[in-house]
Amino acid sequence: MVSMYKKSTLIVLSFVSILCLIGVAASPASATELSFSSSSTHSSDSESAFPTDSESVLPTNSESALPTDSKSVLPITELDNLVQPAGLGSQAAQSSPAAPSAQTTSKPQTTSKSQTTPKPQTTPKPQTTSKPQTTSNPQKPANPQKPAKAQKTPKKSPLVAVVADSATYANAASAIDSYISSMAVDGKRGLLLIDRWGVPDSLRAALKQLYVNEMLEGAVLVGDIPIPMIRDAQHLSSAFKMDQRRAWQSSSVPSDRYYDDFDLEFRFLKQDDARSELFYYSLSEESPQKIESDIYTSRIKPAEGIDKYKAISDFLLKAVRAKEEAAALDRVMFFAGHGYNSESMISRMAEYKVLYEQFPILDSKDGRLDFINFDFDASVKTRLLAALSEPEMDVAILHHHGYNDMQLLNGSPYVSSPNGWLDLARNYFRVKMRSARDKEKTREDFIKRFGIPESWLDEANDPVFAAQDSLYERSMDIYPDDIDSYDIAARFVIFDACFNGEFTESDYVVSHYLFGENNKTLSAIAHSVNSLQDVWCDELVGLLGEGVCTGNIFRHTWNLETHLFGDPTFHFSKLGSIDAVAGRKGARASQLRKIIATEGIHSDVKSLAVKLLAQSGAVSAEELLSIEKENPSPIVRLAAFNALIGMAPDCFNEAVLIALDDDYELLQRLGARYACYNQSPSLARKAVELYLNPLTSKRVMFHLKSLVTSIDKDLCIKLIEQTPYWKGEEAKADVIKYVEASDSSTKEDILNLSKEDYDKRSARLFLRAQRNQCRTDALDAIGEFYSRTADPELKLQIAELLGWYRYSYRRGDAVSICKRLLESESDSRIKEELTRSVNRLTY
Repeated sequence: MVSMYKKSTLIVLSFVSILCLIGVAASPASATELSFSSSSTHSSDSESAFPTDSESVLPTNSESALPTDSKSVLPITELDNLVQPAGLGSQAAQSSPAAPSAQTTSKPQTTSKSQTTPKPQTTPKPQTTSKPQTTSNPQKPANPQKPAKAQKTPKKSPLVAVVADSATYANAASAIDSYISSMAVDGKRGLLLIDRWGVPDSLRAALKQLYVNEMLEGAVLVGDIPIPMIRDAQHLSSAFKMDQRRAWQSSSVPSDRYYDDFDLEFRFLKQDDARSELFYYSLSEESPQKIESDIYTSRIKPAEGIDKYKAISDFLLKAVRAKEEAAALDRVMFFAGHGYNSESMISRMAEYKVLYEQFPILDSKDGRLDFINFDFDASVKTRLLAALSEPEMDVAILHHHGYNDMQLLNGSPYVSSPNGWLDLARNYFRVKMRSARDKEKTREDFIKRFGIPESWLDEANDPVFAAQDSLYERSMDIYPDDIDSYDIAARFVIFDACFNGEFTESDYVVSHYLFGENNKTLSAIAHSVNSLQDVWCDELVGLLGEGVCTGNIFRHTWNLETHLFGDPTFHFSKLGSIDAVAGRKGARASQLRKIIATEGIHSDVKSLAVKLLAQSGAVSAEELLSIEKENPSPIVRLAAFNALIGMAPDCFNEAVLIALDDDYELLQRLGARYACYNQSPSLARKAVELYLNPLTSKRVMFHLKSLVTSIDKDLCIKLIEQTPYWKGEEAKADVIKYVEASDSSTKEDILNLSKEDYDKRSARLFLRAQRNQCRTDALDAIGEFYSRTADPELKLQIAELLGWYRYSYRRGDAVSICKRLLESESDSRIKEELTRSVNRLTY
């Protein structure tokens, strides 16, 4: 059925032409599966502030591919059943229920052999070019000696696909159509995809073809779009490391990288038995072992417990109004929670300084940068929520711990009076008593160890104290109903926290920011599982002030668990020409180098140039080392370091040593983090100097403590003895004892691996620890243990952990061990993991 809309021009695309457009096979019987709504409008910017290749980056067509009225709903042509379960093949038929058509029936759908779709094991790398296709004149030219020149196809403007499930579109069609229509304000084309099958493979195939053929920039996943649950890819996350023998829902990573990185190859495993929206995939061992998203994706998915269709409609209409307003960015706030980044004030100070560089407007009378630390109040949540609700608040960066339904802010408050100490102590013992399994044994232990009166422990059963403790605990953190009681004004929020974006749960924090009745939040970055503290969470965020939409900033964030929520096309002020460069590859290397070298260009624009050069392979390690060492901007230096990390092992040690000497705390901290993975003896002197230096920040010290115990023990002790220590000689002796004790413990674990009657539990724990530690002194012993043990679980564990030696100075040895073990291994599952590790080590 073709939908009609007032003031819109009806464009009926033939069945064949639509198939050619997206390249998805379908039978004539498969009607109304994709609903297209598109407009093509040229950007109003006539000049680019960012030099570009006019043939490959910015749109140049001045006429719309389809006539549109920016104030009306765009034309839509519906075709049934075009999005099919394309690629689940025989495994899908065996492991997951067939996806229903729009007219749902319990009988599974079938296809004939002639309509069989590709198998899901891998998704081929798209053969794409950003240059426009050319077409020749089909008629014979008038002058045979001078054939007519081929006419270039008009350049398309960036395409944004809005993907909605059938029920969501049926209940929120008007708002979705208005949202798609609003794309024209920014010179983007909107395209509606109605997913009636609910199968990730077919949606990914459609998005990939749009990327190859139609300049797809990003996809907005609205409503109940199927969720890929990724396995065998923990190395693509920042911190997630869970034993995959546990329940699949908890040991898999919900990740939309499945939809936005078309080079990654996956093997379909199964559909969840209890939750049909969850689809499990294994990252193929033959796949690239790194993320480089081709497009951006964003989720618009309300938590349960509210009218989701109304919430989606209200949000999309809010996004439409925001495009009409296009307000400026001039107020930023960041928050630091209890226990985050080791509560290092130097890291807070460094971030404060760098934010002025990322947002130059903040250093003017019209701008304002605010900071809140968790210890401003015994319960800081009221202050924080009030600040987030300040009407002029634009951007909020929140560093804290979290769960799906909690933002963890405070710990035990700092008190300076005896009464305060006693109150905290009594609260501690009451809480411990309530949670104790053997309460009598716990009571006796507390009285004996701490000499406390029994009356303190009796308070645990007192209803008055129980209520008091419950209120106290509640005051420490932000819960969903706390968010709902405020009108959050921050339009873009970064949740640098674990699980706040766990959209597979019935409730999650981000939803309450986006869908609150009077909230202004339009876009947010958050994580679906746990995340590492020591990451560059606000990379390229300064591009917001340069008129880049949040989607094109987020597209350069390459973690498995990190997601964008809300409207990815949201931007501050007028959309800038840099937005197109951030959204698609194509700028020439010479232009990018010129940007880096030119004074006065925004630091995050230079950082983007560094990233694009590295992504295209158009920059050498030597060039990046020069930028890291000499560029005056800490942001640009950090961008060069990140690029060098991606190129490891080329010049890896040099990059780390430069980082360890940098005065930008985050760059020094990340240098220390990667030095822990590397463990080269050439890093020992710098590691010891920093460890014994009184000016080394607390969070850098956190990593150095691991580093000095993993580098060669004798060399490390010799350097400690030669280096002055501000705590004195007695404290230096304690450091040496610590290094010796750590070395002794490691040797015991290595010795256990060499025994015929090894302790299996100890071996498993030690092997699992190497995914974080990557001990170079244990590498040979681990390889030898693999050859001796007959335990397939331990062999599989070793096959996987060897891939974590990617940044080790003994990386080449790890590759050799993997290849040697691969030659003699017959177990197919273990061979897959060894192959994956080789590819991880050598990409």
